[in-house]
Amino acid sequence: MPNGREVVITGVGAVTPLGVGTEMFWNALCQRHSGIGVMPHANGKIGPTDFGAMISDFEPKQYVRPRKALKVMCRELQTAFAAAQMAHAESGFEAFLADNDRYDRSRIGTVFGSEMFYGSPDELADTAKRMSTHQGDQAVVEFGSFAMRELFPLWMLKYLPNMAACHVGIAVQAFGPNNTLVLGDTSGPAALVESASCIRRGIADAVFTGASGTRINESGFIYSGACPLASPREPLTDSSRPFSPDRDGVVGGEGAAALLLEERDFANKRGATPIARLAGSAVRFVPASASQRGSRRAIELALSAALEQAGIAAQDIGLVVSHAMGDPQQDEAEMEALLAVLPKTPLCAPIASTAHCGAATGSMHLVTAVLALRHQTIPPLRHAESLGEDFPLDVSASPRALKHPAVVVLTHTPQGHATAIVLTAA
Repeated sequence: MPNGREVVITGVGAVTPLGVGTEMFWNALCQRHSGIGVMPHANGKIGPTDFGAMISDFEPKQYVRPRKALKVMCRELQTAFAAAQMAHAESGFEAFLADNDRYDRSRIGTVFGSEMFYGSPDELADTAKRMSTHQGDQAVVEFGSFAMRELFPLWMLKYLPNMAACHVGIAVQAFGPNNTLVLGDTSGPAALVESASCIRRGIADAVFTGASGTRINESGFIYSGACPLASPREPLTDSSRPFSPDRDGVVGGEGAAALLLEERDFANKRGATPIARLAGSAVRFVPASASQRGSRRAIELALSAALEQAGIAAQDIGLVVSHAMGDPQQDEAEMEALLAVLPKTPLCAPIASTAHCGAATGSMHLVTAVLALRHQTIPPLRHAESLGEDFPLDVSASPRALKHPAVVVLTHTPQGHATAIVLTAA
């Protein structure tokens, strides 16, 4: 294994409920905006599934090339592709490849985090209507065969979890490592860890990584139920309440984020300007108990291991990008772990503004950390005032200067999987 292959981040992209593009996202986050609103399917009284954080003003045709690929891309694939194109352009890598057509494309990798992508119920509405004339078990038995005959022939390609990595890899002609990790909330950071490993092992010079996800798809609402859903508040934009004493559940959102990782010497040789450095990372799993969502021990172990690998003391961390989401149990597990490892570190919780965007959330937090380092600023917490004066962690209702050039990004799952990523100024 080659020694001294340092991993840096040279480009980022984001498609979020706060805006399309990293600067729109960052400015909205610092201005304490919220992406939460009423969902299009809502009818009358607003219940827990009738509001969420949707991406607005996103036009996939601006980013997806060739455009014919759109017919085999669900919305999550479109947003992932767009975020990767943003990172590609910002890093200067796109121009580098255009000017160096003999560069060995097998040195470029693509590793994305993902999740189950759900089709819209509308796609099966006609089949369901036609099957309504059948009775009892026969209707259930025959539904699949009817649906297979009537669906768009390439329907499955639109929803395969690994297609984000595939579409991005094809677009940039990345002939190197190509992989997809499906690990719930930790999918994006885990993909970053795998991407960095490819670079450190010497099998790639550059790797596109990120994740896409949603928690507002109607089919997903029908299928899942791993976490409690938040009650609507007044105003509705304040319904996502990480750490708040009156939190009662999670608000769903949608989004995608991508980063370009490169080996530092390679980035320097091609004239790129790194915007952050991967200093340390850790992935840990300690099963949550049968009656508990989230594992304090897993979060604590991940934090401690990432700091140790980075060689950075707790007092030198300038910001924690928290994964707190409004679930009383998971927020409590995270708070206890932070109090044990980083009790005095300033904290931001972007889910208060973006809602929970499924597998994309961790990658969106990574982009938040990179932008915090770029702007030397700690984003505010949207609902900081509601936490009370006795809240034990360091939060603020206004942007603050980043006093230490190291940021920790934390993600975790209800089952007990946790990741911690330490980024520093490049």
